[in-house]
Amino acid sequence: KVGMQTGGIDIAMLNVYLYLANSFTSGRRLVELRKELDSFGKQMVEYNQMIPNKLTLVIRRVVSNLVNPKDSLSLITDQDKGQEDLLEQAIKSNNYTFICHICTFGVIEAYIFGRYELAAEMAIKRQEVEKKTFTEITLSWLDRLL
Repeated sequence: KVGMQTGGIDIAMLNVYLYLANSFTSGRRLVELRKELDSFGKQMVEYNQMIPNKLTLVIRRVVSNLVNPKDSLSLITDQDKGQEDLLEQAIKSNNYTFICHICTFGVIEAYIFGRYELAAEMAIKRQEVEKKTFTEITLSWLDRLL
């Protein structure tokens, strides 16, 4: 809120994204997190902050799939399609950071739903893409689960 009041909307929304990502990986209650993701997502669109909104969209999709596990197979199929579309866009634009982001949350979701081969493929993809960036994301703990 302070960032928004002082005009630093881009930094404020980036911090919101970081807060939401950390909330997810820290085990926050998914129903509460989904409400915040929706609320902040609307604010990001309202303030034309599309980069944090795209990053948050990936988390929103994963959280939605985890909140409604009764049809997990169809949700994974839908999720895979949604992630593929986002992934294709990121690949076409050579947005390596976003590719890593999609793969990171895709690994988590696939692992939770028992799709270990898909999780391993996404982890390998993320590792390959990370080599093209200046800094590698340190997610070796996640890779070791696979």
